[in-house]
Amino acid sequence: MSGHRIVVVDDKRDLAQGVALVLKKLSDNIAVAYSAEEALELLEQRPVDVILSDIKMPGQDGVSLLDCVRERWPSTRVILFTAYGTIESAVDAIKRGAFDYLTKPFDNAELLVVTQRALKEIQDEEEIARLRAELRKTYGFHGLYSRDRRMLPVLEAIRRVAPTNTTVFLWGESGTGKELVARAIHIESSRSGGPFVAFNAAALPETLVESELFGCKKGAYTGADADRKGLFAEAHGGTLLIDEVSSMPLGLQGKLLRALQEREVLPLGSSAPVRVDVRVIASSNVDPRRLVRDGKLRQDLYYRLSVMRIAVPPLRERVEDIPLLANLFLERLAPEGKPSKPLSPRALRLLISYGWPGNVRELQNVMERAALLSHGDEISPADIVLEDDDLDWHPEGDESPAYEEAKRQAIEHFQRRYVEELMAQADGNVSAAARKAAMTRAALHRILKRLGLASEGEDVEDEKELDSTRPGS
Repeated sequence: MSGHRIVVVDDKRDLAQGVALVLKKLSDNIAVAYSAEEALELLEQRPVDVILSDIKMPGQDGVSLLDCVRERWPSTRVILFTAYGTIESAVDAIKRGAFDYLTKPFDNAELLVVTQRALKEIQDEEEIARLRAELRKTYGFHGLYSRDRRMLPVLEAIRRVAPTNTTVFLWGESGTGKELVARAIHIESSRSGGPFVAFNAAALPETLVESELFGCKKGAYTGADADRKGLFAEAHGGTLLIDEVSSMPLGLQGKLLRALQEREVLPLGSSAPVRVDVRVIASSNVDPRRLVRDGKLRQDLYYRLSVMRIAVPPLRERVEDIPLLANLFLERLAPEGKPSKPLSPRALRLLISYGWPGNVRELQNVMERAALLSHGDEISPADIVLEDDDLDWHPEGDESPAYEEAKRQAIEHFQRRYVEELMAQADGNVSAAARKAAMTRAALHRILKRLGLASEGEDVEDEKELDSTRPGS
């Protein structure tokens, strides 16, 4: 049961007390007022979350009460009661900021559903406010931002290993931020004044990896038209990150082991070794112990590299970091001098429920797309395009459809996603969904029916509504 404060306002005492009795199922903090003036006195004393008020009352009516509440207590939701003859007034009140209205006589189930939606919206906003407050207290560590307990061992390992000259092996899925961890180790070390050099061993053909790392002399191989220092020499006095180290041929892994042990490298085509002072950090998308078992990583090199082994957890296991990072990315994407758009509660739930196979890198891309797609005051679920929810239509067969057919598919794709989200926001209430979409109920019904989203009862009701608008009805 919620502790949110609800006030029922109606000059008819029996009705007001009956509504309050029903709402006891939702909150243990219900007050009753028999006039708008009395309701305002209650608001002056203590904040109120939801007001349910009749429109027609002696003295100040419900619409005037709404205007006053919206001006002085904008976070309070106002639900109005109206008779059939005053529906026009209720619709006008919605435009002026009422949360919803109930047509008399209403049943208890309808009363509970509408009030529960108002309370749910308040709870979602409170959660967002809590997350934003937490965001301000978040600990940032050289580009690594986290508040999830699963990242604590990573941050602690960085603090312990950074001041030493120990080699480190980082492993974790692609996009988890292994390079950021390596940079944090470098910045926290005594080598922070030296260079930080990152090299992906899987990005080059095997024949070029050796010269890239150790350097070469002019003429050492076809195309070597000048001496090359190599990345070990470039990282002298600093840190060298070797990503996907297991993609190196086993023979070259032996040369890397020798360079680590002897602190010198032998450039291709040279007989004179070059002394280097480099801290090496290796990384991989796979647990290095598995790489050793599979014969992809030399065991002696593994022992030399993994004096300290740090596993970076995937984003799906760091749920508390998802809203944090999403908001940080949105802040970076906001136009200069303007605040970033907030995530709606439903958008936040969508992000948290997704598996993030591309981890933090994928989240960053998704937030960039959302910032570009969003036209409202906040980021909604409709703005979030995930890997399994492509913006494009997908033609069947090998041939692309004609332009008109392609356009029809794209429009239907948009309509289905928009309407499903709209109905979810309105908890399946077609009238409320139509109001949110600024369209007639009948028009929304036609779209629902065409997309196969309308229930049988809704179809019958829609036909009755259409009949009532025809001449002579």
